[in-house]
Amino acid sequence: MTSSISTSTPAGSSNPSPSADIRLYKNRASYSLQAALSIFREAPIAHIAFVHPGDPGDKGRGETIMNVPLITVIVLEEDGDEDDHNDYSVYLHTHRHSGLVEAVLDGKHGITATTTKIDGMIFSPTAHDHTLNYRSATLHLSSGRLLDDEVGSKEHEEKRKVLGIVTNTVTGYDRISSVGVPDDAAVKRTTVIKFKIEKISCKQRYGGFNGAQEPQEEAPKGKESNSFTGVVPCWTEWGEPIGYGRDVKEIKDLKENKSRGGREFAEKVAWADDEIRIEGLGKKRQQR
Repeated sequence: MTSSISTSTPAGSSNPSPSADIRLYKNRASYSLQAALSIFREAPIAHIAFVHPGDPGDKGRGETIMNVPLITVIVLEEDGDEDDHNDYSVYLHTHRHSGLVEAVLDGKHGITATTTKIDGMIFSPTAHDHTLNYRSATLHLSSGRLLDDEVGSKEHEEKRKVLGIVTNTVTGYDRISSVGVPDDAAVKRTTVIKFKIEKISCKQRYGGFNGAQEPQEEAPKGKESNSFTGVVPCWTEWGEPIGYGRDVKEIKDLKENKSRGGREFAEKVAWADDEIRIEGLGKKRQQR
């Protein structure tokens, strides 16, 4: 990771550096912790980028850049300040022989976690300006460390708690209260890596094809026969539960509410509603 420079940022923001600074479309940039957390809640599967040290021996692959999708869990420390990124830990769970584990054990730095949520399709009157409305967040992570596998250890219990949070993150509610916490065997055979957040950067695009403006529903005079110009909102639609259980009705209601909320948000994005702007959007990185 490149060296940082001294900055002054609003509360709830990370301390940006050249490694996290957004240089283009600064009006779409945010360095807010809360913005990043909200995006990761919506899209918890992040792409984890890192440098793999290479395989041992002459016949193995050499050092290479890798990028893998993993469920990302961000946890506020007990009694931590919810507006201080230093009080959060990022956990990734994977196989003990994964490339990410090998990179962490080799001491590789510069690991990032990036997620993106698509909110709409933009149809422009010209071929050049077709694009997507979206929110994205990147966490620049510290060098990670593997949590201890020994049953009964403090870190083993930390792993158990984190794997429970993974379950709740996947389902979108407190599923652990229904099915119980992971058992010792499940905790022991799963590798969990713990990171701290060093830097944060987010981006958001919303509105019509001209950006941050409402789309037009009626064609301007003389353009009535043009191809469609506007926005198609996009959101995750959750289907009918397939399975069994005493709480299937609650699961159905939960997913219907999530689908409805996603649609309402995406439609506000299309109309450039101020309610959907992520925190800190468009604020410049201040240097001192």
